[in-house]
Amino acid sequence: MDWDDIKIFLALSRSGSVRAAAKSLAISHTTVARRIGALEETLATRLFDRRPEGYTLTDIGERFVARAETIESEALGLEREVVGRDGKLSGAITVTLAAPFAAHLLMADFARFGTLYPDIELRLAITYDILDLARREADVAIRATHKPPENLVGRRGPTVHYAAYATHDYLAAHDLAAERPTAQWIGWDDGGKFPKWVRQSDHPHIPARWRVPDIAVQVEAAKAGLGIAYLPCFLADPSAELARVPPGRSHPRWPCWVLTHPDLRATERVRVFVGFIAEALKAKQDLLTGGRAG
Repeated sequence: MDWDDIKIFLALSRSGSVRAAAKSLAISHTTVARRIGALEETLATRLFDRRPEGYTLTDIGERFVARAETIESEALGLEREVVGRDGKLSGAITVTLAAPFAAHLLMADFARFGTLYPDIELRLAITYDILDLARREADVAIRATHKPPENLVGRRGPTVHYAAYATHDYLAAHDLAAERPTAQWIGWDDGGKFPKWVRQSDHPHIPARWRVPDIAVQVEAAKAGLGIAYLPCFLADPSAELARVPPGRSHPRWPCWVLTHPDLRATERVRVFVGFIAEALKAKQDLLTGGRAG
């Protein structure tokens, strides 16, 4: 059997969708369907039932998953071992991180790294999802979290602080201490006028109205005067349009981490990149923490 067919089989078994499997593997959906058909022909058995809602594993397919995952584990372990012994400052590094970190915090540092190490190619995987470094979906993860995966190693950076922000005009137009407030929070997709984060804020009597489940869009919503937003200080403090809502305190939320797989930490380009970004985050401590603790 072809190892690529095993990868396609596992991607389809995990997603249940030809299109989703194709997207995860960066190949066409017709290739996925064709290779699965060829694998079933090679094995002389049907691994999936084709249904209108997607592909579901047959009983034999379920049993094949365990064997395929063993093959995958061995192949990826061998790949990480080979890459982990690479002592050259050249080659590609796939870095996964959320869009705000890339666009508003680290892009200049990526550019500086590229200038210092012109033979290293950075590939940015911009997502809020946790990519699997053991499966080589990425080589390095930059994340803000209290609980980094136990199977990864890396460097801890400063803690991201949040604070409440609104435009100067919005704050001038609304009495935040009013018994019947006219101000409103820009909410997330968590439902209700008084979710937990509102009740724990400095203004628990102000209701949340809008539903804006994206941090970058929340920044723009606050700038447009939609209401008060609870934002990372590194996104909001640099904006001249936004001001901290009194009393102006910032609150620690999540520490930053730069993480990689243990098998890759000896890879020179990965080791150098992890150290470089960890130092870059350390240099941005005042920005990340809002210049003061809550």
